[in-house]
Amino acid sequence: MTLRRKGTRRIVVDGTNYRWTVAPNDEPGLGIVVERESGGGQRMLTWVEHGTIIAPGLVRDVIVHALEAGWNAEQPGPELSFRRE
Repeated sequence: MTLRRKGTRRIVVDGTNYRWTVAPNDEPGLGIVVERESGGGQRMLTWVEHGTIIAPGLVRDVIVHALEAGWNAEQPGPELSFRRE
């Protein structure tokens, strides 16, 4: 399932375009949902603590971390989930 453009933001990391949004306020925290702007690939979700200010710098950091941990945003697959302390 592809993120809708409405309500999402665009970010470019290492020359790749992504779309991201914040999932509803839920346990275990706030979820940052990211996928390639072109869609069709694996979605990534990173949970952060309630009260965390979610700014583009943080989103860039979670994308870089996910890529280093094996997230393949280009290939279809189940949503990959991370937790950021």
